Amino acid sequence: MKRFFPIIAALALAACQQTVEPQTAPGKIQVEPVITKATEVNFEAGDNIGFTMSKVNATDKYADNVLLTFDGNVFSGDLMWYADAYSEADVYAYYPYSENGTPTAYGAYEDQTDGIGKADLMVAAKKGVLPSPNAITMVFKHMMTKIVVNVDNQSGAEITGLEIGGSPLITGLDIAEMAFTPYEGDVIEEMPVIKAYQAQAGKQWQAIIIPGKMKLELAINLSNGKKITQPLAEMTLKSGGQYTINARLLQDNMLVSASGEIENWTDEGEIGFEGEGTTEDLPVEFTEYEGYFVYDGVEYKTVTLADGNTWMAENLRFIPRGRTVSSDPTEDAGIWYPAANADKVADPALAESLGLLYDAATAFGVEAVTPDNAASFEGTQGICPSGWHIPTVAEMTGLVGHCTNNELTNTEAPYYDAAIKGASLTALAEAGWPWQFSSMRNKTSVTGKGSYTVTEYEGTYGIMSYLIGSSWYITKTNDEGAMTNIQYYYLMPTRNASNDKVAVAYGNFLAGASLRCIKNKE
Repeated sequence: MKRFFPIIAALALAACQQTVEPQTAPGKIQVEPVITKATEVNFEAGDNIGFTMSKVNATDKYADNVLLTFDGNVFSGDLMWYADAYSEADVYAYYPYSENGTPTAYGAYEDQTDGIGKADLMVAAKKGVLPSPNAITMVFKHMMTKIVVNVDNQSGAEITGLEIGGSPLITGLDIAEMAFTPYEGDVIEEMPVIKAYQAQAGKQWQAIIIPGKMKLELAINLSNGKKITQPLAEMTLKSGGQYTINARLLQDNMLVSASGEIENWTDEGEIGFEGEGTTEDLPVEFTEYEGYFVYDGVEYKTVTLADGNTWMAENLRFIPRGRTVSSDPTEDAGIWYPAANADKVADPALAESLGLLYDAATAFGVEAVTPDNAASFEGTQGICPSGWHIPTVAEMTGLVGHCTNNELTNTEAPYYDAAIKGASLTALAEAGWPWQFSSMRNKTSVTGKGSYTVTEYEGTYGIMSYLIGSSWYITKTNDEGAMTNIQYYYLMPTRNASNDKVAVAYGNFLAGASLRCIKNKE
């Protein structure tokens, strides 16, 4: 049977580096890894990654498969930033490095008896990066699947080896999209047998395999010459997941139970198998740093403002487990792409810079907002990360001062300007909290039809945009007593020839609005 190297490179790929101008470029390119699990502990000094950078709208890559080496804190090499400080670039990286070029396929290591680290594959991608003296923070994600086999050996013989069969030998790979693809090389009929690594003498074995839908087979070799095998039921193994198999080994047979759960490689959370669990059970990674946090693999800037609160400095684009983002405003999906463009239609690409639009129920993390529970979400975490919450009306007026409900106006708010009855958008941006005009999905009542509201001023689309608050304002009913609307306090901007401000007003609970969370105070 034909064999392959674990990394198979595309043809005609070579590292390249453009000439830079040291007097204007900010120096060497550095990469700070956020999820660091090349071994069971961390990336190690001397580890290498392949790094590729493409300037937006450029024909050729600025850097292609350049080797960067880890020094214990960041990856770096001889690659310098380009001189154009206003030109964005898309970057991606992978581990382990291949001198043959960025891999377009990845093959399984069949002999992992000396360790699983060599079989691991991690990739990272980030768009819209500008030259900076700071390291590029990149989230590295496991692409492979980890199998852990716990064995209760009652056979009377020693185990000399454990093998896992039934997994694919090779898969296609698109590192820029951080995804596996169908393999386009020669068809390989035979499945490999993975020789597992003995992690705990006589008790536990581990292996890294290519994810997908498959029927695995467990085989244990004994010192008396016997080989006992046990097929497993068909299951779908997910990329980046750790699955546990518990085996009880008797003299002539094996009793096996494959865990119906997958443990996340990073934090040992649990997710269900397809068909036996739900996507809502998937754990959400959250790591907090100075000036930013990483939530479900996405980095968000944060800023501590003069009101004493630490806010997200950009709009959330988190997709709750089991939910699908809609491009149709007439659909009561609870989560929509923004439409801040001249065509006034949903554009998924805008979510990267403007975030997503949520209705109140989705933001609050509940199935529905009703007259009975409407007033119960004050300061709720909702879909914010742990330790953060959706702003209250007191926190919103404590920032911008003015409220449509004049009784709540806070003239002591640090950014309040009585002349404009609100906070200057320019002043907030200078403080590190720029408004992102993301448009909104409007629906005026429970029986109304949803639509995008996309207003424009001086070339900026989506001027009418909201930030969701968690404080209830009013529940409206008709003459028959049926609920027609529920409103919450939202932050809303006004931008025109006479005003450039943000204040607190009322928002419809069915509208699609942006969300920025506030950090809880200890």
